[in-house]
This record gives sequence, C-alpha cells and structure tokens, in this order.
Amino acid sequence: MLLTVIGTGLIGGSFALGARTRNLFQKFLGVEPNAENADTAVRLGIVDDVVDEVPPDSDAVLIAGPSDVVADWVVRLADHPGVIFDVGSVKAAILQSIHRQLGRIPLRFVPCHPIAGRELSGPGAADEDLFADRLVIQTPHADTEAAALDQVVYWWRNLGARTQVLDPQAHDEVYALTSHLPHLLAFTYLQRIEPAHLDHAGGGFRDFSRIGGSDARMWSAIFDLNKDALLQALSAFESDLAGLREAIAREDVAEVRRLIGAARARRGNRSDD
Repeated sequence: MLLTVIGTGLIGGSFALGARTRNLFQKFLGVEPNAENADTAVRLGIVDDVVDEVPPDSDAVLIAGPSDVVADWVVRLADHPGVIFDVGSVKAAILQSIHRQLGRIPLRFVPCHPIAGRELSGPGAADEDLFADRLVIQTPHADTEAAALDQVVYWWRNLGARTQVLDPQAHDEVYALTSHLPHLLAFTYLQRIEPAHLDHAGGGFRDFSRIGGSDARMWSAIFDLNKDALLQALSAFESDLAGLREAIAREDVAEVRRLIGAARARRGNRSDD
C-alpha cells in the first residue's frame, strides 16, 4: 500500500507518521514544494522520498496543503484510481469549486477536517499521536463512493480519531463559530499588543492569544473560502459585544454579571483546549 502526502507539514506529516507506526501503508511519498520541508520530512522518516507528481499507483492521496489548493488538486487527480482525501478547514466552498471546474465530484474523493490543529507548523511539528481521541469530520458528496468513505474512516480511526459525518454547509457554519471566528478575534486583538506589554502578560493573555501564532497563509485562505459564514458569525459577535459594552458604560453590574454567567454556562467544564 502506497500513501502519497501532498504537503508534509503538521497535519500531513502527523497522519503519515501515525499511519507508518500503525502499518496502514508500506510506502510513503511526499509532494512538497518547500525544499527545507521536503528535506526535513525525509530526515524525520515522515516520507521515504519526495516526488514532483502523484504516482498513478498510489493507493491513497492525502491533500494536506492550505484549504485554497485542495480543489485544484482534486481536479488534477479527478481520474486517479486511488482514494483521495483532504484535511481542509472549509468544505462547502471546496466542493463548489471542484464542481464548477469538473461538472462533478470525483467518486473517490472524501472531504475531511481533523479537529486537531496547533499553532505550530511544518514537518518538525508532526506528531504520530496528534489525532488520538480527536474528532475528524467527513463531509462526503452524494456521489462519494461508500467504499472510499469507509476506507478513509478506517484510517482515521486507526490513528485513534473519532469520526463524524456532517453536511458541508453545516460544517462551515459550525466551524465559523467555533474555530474561524476565535482565530479572527485573536489576530485582531494582537494588533494592539506592543513588546513592552508582554512583561505584564499572564495566563489570560497566554490562553487567549495562543492561536494568534497560527500560520498566516493557511488562515487567510480559510477566511476567504468561508467568508459568508464567518462574516455572519462576526456580525452576531459585534452585536453581543455592543451589548456588553453598553452594560459596562451604564454601570449595570447585574447585567454584566448575567452576561458573564451565561458565557460561563455555555462553555461548560471543557478542559481540552
């Protein structure tokens, strides 16, 4: 069994390392335009070699580049006999782009989104256990082959992941709120931070700003692809923020406490962030 990974960074590298450890494939190849990343991926044993094109005998192809390159790769591999799957953080826009270019969705393409990112990037950050007990979403098209979906789910579960199927549009709306909006807020907040402020930064700053160290190339693509759902979530946030601001301005302590209490109750007792 041959796996070809397009993009040997954190997610692609972690999948390859985990799959190697669990003997899911016998050979691993990478397509990696960044020469430094390519060398690191081979040196760390993420892939056996780096190639310029996806070999036709690949049993599986993982597209692990930024979200805005996924559709073009799927189009290029439309007639490839292997199972194709991706890890993009946006699903509906990718499927729409593929359909516009091909007039169809390849039968063996399985859209995926592992909820396992970190603020680190590159093959040096790869971790064979990154997906252990993490959720991986699949958003198959109506034409997706059941056997291809089952095969991809099998691979993710062997890496310790939990899997769930979602409608692509529902996926994008949910993750606009739970992932894309928090990143947007962190990036915006950090515009106000100067080096002198860091001497006074405590746990609150660390917890809130951690995702502000994420990759600009990746996140600008996510914002662009999911802009409709993201802007809708941002508008709702701006309304909620205005309500809290007004309560503070009029010294309505009871309302401020109510809003804080409501936020605390909605968050629950999560400790896995």
